[in-house]
Amino acid sequence: MPSINSVGAANNIQIQKTESKNKKKNLLASSVAATGSNAVQLGASLPLAGFVIKSMSSINKKLSQDQVNQIMDSADKFINSKGLSNKGVTIQNIKSTGANLTGVSDKIMEYIDPIKSAGAGKNAFFTNKAISGYAGNSILLNKDKMSTAVFHEIGHAINYNNSKFWRFMQGMRTPAMALAAGLALFGAFTNKAEAKDGKELTTGQKVKNAIRNNAGKLAFAAMIPMLAEEGMASIRGCKWANSNLPKELAKKVLKTNICGYASYLGNAVALGLAALTAVKIKDHFTSKSQAKND
Repeated sequence: MPSINSVGAANNIQIQKTESKNKKKNLLASSVAATGSNAVQLGASLPLAGFVIKSMSSINKKLSQDQVNQIMDSADKFINSKGLSNKGVTIQNIKSTGANLTGVSDKIMEYIDPIKSAGAGKNAFFTNKAISGYAGNSILLNKDKMSTAVFHEIGHAINYNNSKFWRFMQGMRTPAMALAAGLALFGAFTNKAEAKDGKELTTGQKVKNAIRNNAGKLAFAAMIPMLAEEGMASIRGCKWANSNLPKELAKKVLKTNICGYASYLGNAVALGLAALTAVKIKDHFTSKSQAKND
């Protein structure tokens, strides 16, 4: 007959094995949740981004060279009227970005490299910092392929150079995206806190559950500063275009800005869905594992 000590030791070993197995299951569930949320984010944002790029390119392809020149001449006047030229703001025309020696296909590079994207006429952007040999405080675009986006980018330049508030909001873009992505990881690598032995949840546990329960909403909310700043840039650009361009061209500028804003809004929604998905997947696997243990 085994002694009480040997039975206790055997139970301890079994408990340790169970705990080790549960930790492995928990890590696997977290990995699946993180992967699933990333897939949701990409699946929701990439098709919209492709549609937006195609739509904006289509708008600009229909412009004559005279219309392109008219737009760019008006853009120069816009910059001068806001005193941006005195602050060093310039428009850089990117036509050729050099040979692609990375081994990655040009199509993929156009998605991950903003300079390649701008040179291909699939993007336009304002940068306050020097990038790839281009000076900071510059608007980078291919004038022949994406001219209607220039007024929106000048709007960003105004926000950065002429307003402390909008400059701050512009600077919130990277932290906001990091926070939104972090909420998805938080949901994937944490478990819902539950009260034990009849005790109430601590304040920390309640906060943790509140964050997890509202991860999707919080991730979207984190993107609001970016959405607001993008919207203000478009408002500034459209206001100028409506007052200084023929009605036909002003409409094309508006359509371009609507397309661009749709991509940012879609990305914010995608990040919210990603955070929500991470929590749902993790809780699903945790619930199944708990039920099996019980």
